[in-house]
Amino acid sequence: MMVGMRLQKIMGITVVLALLTAVAAGLSVLNARNSVASPTWTMISRFIVVLVFGSFGLAVARESQLQGSLFIGFEDWSLTVRDIVNYGVLPGLVLGLINYFFFFTYRYSPLVVPRIRDIRSLYDSFVISLDIGTGFGGSLLEEVLFRLFILSCFLFSFRHLYSRLAPLWPSVVAILPKALSVVLSSLLFAMVHNIYGFTAAFFGGMLLGLIYILSGIESAIAAHFCANFLFFSASYLS
Repeated sequence: MMVGMRLQKIMGITVVLALLTAVAAGLSVLNARNSVASPTWTMISRFIVVLVFGSFGLAVARESQLQGSLFIGFEDWSLTVRDIVNYGVLPGLVLGLINYFFFFTYRYSPLVVPRIRDIRSLYDSFVISLDIGTGFGGSLLEEVLFRLFILSCFLFSFRHLYSRLAPLWPSVVAILPKALSVVLSSLLFAMVHNIYGFTAAFFGGMLLGLIYILSGIESAIAAHFCANFLFFSASYLS
């Protein structure tokens, strides 16, 4: 019975994430200037990707002793919202400010994606922060892939790899799998960005990885979105 209820929660959470990602992707394509992509196909493909990788990621997170999602075992909505604000929104705004101070000078560099350089309104910034419309997307799709799926899989693998060392070095085994998982998932996250965004993506990815481990995928998405939205709005609309 408990296993069935857990699977229902996992599928319910994943479907919601997939729907939100699909809607964000559709809005992003419609908002893009001179876009040749099909909004319908983009929404369908995003939905399928998040549904597959999200559900598998939540299941692996459970086996890796991670919460994965705040809504899997939540008992109080107010506490869930508090965690998303404390672990997601506030760190995300700080990360956005850091990116602004370090990368504001390069905001019109040719290495920056043209879609970002063409931001003209808060709505542009909002939509692009959710999904840029190309590649791995924005805060929703990237967090599902790199934190919920890849980081959880790394952690699951490293926990099993170092399990035999637990009796000898319990403190090391308690920290090392998480540290390696955060660093390696952040490195992969940085590699899908161009040279301009590599450094910011790597260190930002490590912060988002820690947020995911501490407070679930919802907080990681909130932090990623807030960082993007603040940076884009301050850099291109000020």
